[in-house]
Amino acid sequence: MDLKSFSQWIHSWEVKIPLIKEWNKIKWKILKSIDNGVLVDCDNGAFTWIILSKEVKELERSHYDLAPGREIELEVVNPDIRHEDGYYIVSVTKLLQYDVWKSILAKFEKDEIITVIPTEANLWWLLIDMHGIKWFIPLSQLAPIHYPRVEDWDQEAIFDKLLDLIWKEIAVRIINIDEDEKRIILSEREALKEEREKVLSELEVGKVFDWVVSWVSSYWLFVTIGGTVEWLVHISEITYGHVNNIDRLGKIGDKIKVKVIGLENWKISLSSKKLKEDPWTELPKKYKVWDIIEWEVVRFVPYWVFIRVFDDINWLVHLSELSQKSVNNPNEVVRLGETVKAKLILLDPKNRKIWLSMKDLDSDTPAEWKAPAKRTRKTASKGLEDVVKNLEEIAED
Repeated sequence: MDLKSFSQWIHSWEVKIPLIKEWNKIKWKILKSIDNGVLVDCDNGAFTWIILSKEVKELERSHYDLAPGREIELEVVNPDIRHEDGYYIVSVTKLLQYDVWKSILAKFEKDEIITVIPTEANLWWLLIDMHGIKWFIPLSQLAPIHYPRVEDWDQEAIFDKLLDLIWKEIAVRIINIDEDEKRIILSEREALKEEREKVLSELEVGKVFDWVVSWVSSYWLFVTIGGTVEWLVHISEITYGHVNNIDRLGKIGDKIKVKVIGLENWKISLSSKKLKEDPWTELPKKYKVWDIIEWEVVRFVPYWVFIRVFDDINWLVHLSELSQKSVNNPNEVVRLGETVKAKLILLDPKNRKIWLSMKDLDSDTPAEWKAPAKRTRKTASKGLEDVVKNLEEIAED
């Protein structure tokens, strides 16, 4: 090759040296991943710089594409600081923050619903970190189905429930932006406002809806429709009978049918027992006075034994009706969970009263009721009124 040809060849081989200036934007091509970051290069490997592993992990968590060969725009970090292997350090995060922030403002203006994935939680909010921009979902803005209700507001239990929401997609609306602090407040409740308004507009007395149990307390089931509208069903409207443990009637996430029985100024009254047959109307069809029936012993109180009569209906056998012998304690005669025989000596469905006896099972009627001969069931029932009238209070305890 002559000198002229060599000179032309040298001039045709141009190396594009990027300006190494802090926060200068440069287009780079991803080269490969290494243990402590991702290498990027320009001009076919003539210059190789690095995105640090901490930023790489954040980018990957946000599903940012770092596949080899992809061209991306980067910024030069402080050129006076080098990586331990001598590489200059570059970053994509600041540029992404700018794009994310523009997108956020546009979505806020349009009142759009967006989907986010919480990455952290504490006792006050869920946190989303989008390329260094902090997004917050306060507890008060969670939908009813996600709100962390716990007995006695136990902080550890609240935190455990919030941890269950980490890495799960949540639909939200932006309700507040602090541009100076780069903080964004999100609301899951507001993302559901159209659905909530639709559900509320459809509520009518007598209508039946499919609800989901969102929380269980001592005397209430909290239920929601679509995770939006939440209301309560009192224990007295869940079943016709006595309930010792409300957890037996529903657990969080259970689907139940509930009837609207009252609606006034958006005060909603709900009932699930109104969708069931009243067992008090079934009892006279199934049993009659003086029948001897086998029933389960469900609990004791002083001087009384609770017997499960039908479905959730429990009634009592007085200590004096357990045996012909003198009895000081119910467990002298019966055991919890045991099935025992008892005689039905009073059945008054209208007033929801039952009277049971376990003594004199072999006689047609209890001994003390045999005289006078003309005594009727009606007068016998009346003779028990003073005792029976207090039973409902005991049974409801």
